[in-house]
Amino acid sequence: MLGGIPGLRSGAAVLMAVAVAASASGSAGASADTSGAASGEGTEPPTALPEAAMVTGGGECLPPSETVIGREVWTEGALGLPEARGFADGAGVTVAVVGSGVDDTAAALDGAVEDAGQDCVGFGTFLAGIVAARPQDDSGTTGVAPAARVLAVGVTDDRGVADAQDLADGIGRAVDGGADVVLVGAPVPAAGGGTGVGAELRAAADADALVVAPATVPTDEAPVAALPGSAPGVLAVAATGPDGAPLANGPAVDADGEPVEVDLAAPGGAAMSVGPGGDGHFTSGGDAVAAAFVAGAAALLRSHEPGLSAAGAAERLTSTAYPAPGAAPSELLGAGTIDPVGALTAVPAPQEAGAATEPAAFSPDPPTPPTVGRTLAVAGGAALLILVSALGAAAVRYGRARGA
Repeated sequence: MLGGIPGLRSGAAVLMAVAVAASASGSAGASADTSGAASGEGTEPPTALPEAAMVTGGGECLPPSETVIGREVWTEGALGLPEARGFADGAGVTVAVVGSGVDDTAAALDGAVEDAGQDCVGFGTFLAGIVAARPQDDSGTTGVAPAARVLAVGVTDDRGVADAQDLADGIGRAVDGGADVVLVGAPVPAAGGGTGVGAELRAAADADALVVAPATVPTDEAPVAALPGSAPGVLAVAATGPDGAPLANGPAVDADGEPVEVDLAAPGGAAMSVGPGGDGHFTSGGDAVAAAFVAGAAALLRSHEPGLSAAGAAERLTSTAYPAPGAAPSELLGAGTIDPVGALTAVPAPQEAGAATEPAAFSPDPPTPPTVGRTLAVAGGAALLILVSALGAAAVRYGRARGA
């Protein structure tokens, strides 16, 4: 059976160091106002958010979270999302979330989801929130493309487990439902065989739908190559942490012992989103979470340029990506980390008469890394979660417990 999200464990030391550095910087963060915090609550330990895991041990469904975080999360600034949304908001684009289903109980997803229903695991809902959560007055999390339409395509059992045929069927249903972007939120090990997946990927390409998928899937032993992998019409995505470095210590390998091919990278550690059963927030991470950020960026791009093909969107996202600090090898980050603003502002080079069209894109400076103040929005919760649950997932430092 698939295990937890081990990629997060590799980022635990980084997150702890960030939290310690933030605490050592003084009381500036502690004196900041919290959403609904009463006098004196700034000295209380941050509330640890529950985790939305890709796969659970079964038995009971994920209970609702009772905590809503009102501070802006680190991924907003790290990806330049406020600026990116000035160009597009995802309107007119449908993103299919192929996974454990999507529960639209949260106000942030109300009216945004087609075919919503039960999500026992909660992971599909989490991914949908990253892609298209609508802004709420008391919430610090907003989807990358908050006007996009989400198509829920449930393919897993109540534990979050799916096989290759389930995945193939889900991609087919997503394409039949008119998806412009297909997010694979229930990856399966590639070693299990690709029954029917190749045919559905070809159908997606014919329908001009861009498939975005995690490069690896966690197992009890180690991350392994995931279906559908890096294939024509697919962007395979790896996760980075708050410092921009890859979460993985080294590349996963496929059945032949070759490094898993990665096309792009995106935030996949200490991410926050909504979950099932209400407005409360959850935390999670891994390559599937990173893929959700890329799917949201693709939705922004195709909303901004309705005539842009799926292949054109994939090329734009990869050509405008920027390298991570330390120039991590391509085996871990592919073309680099997504830069939504760069992708949205890329322009073609002037063409001479009779010359073939060769787009030349420019990308602004990479979004400014989170400052200490912004990092406090996740670092305090990160440290507590590491200590309490040893999962390495993290929450925003400031929050309020519902009903407090």
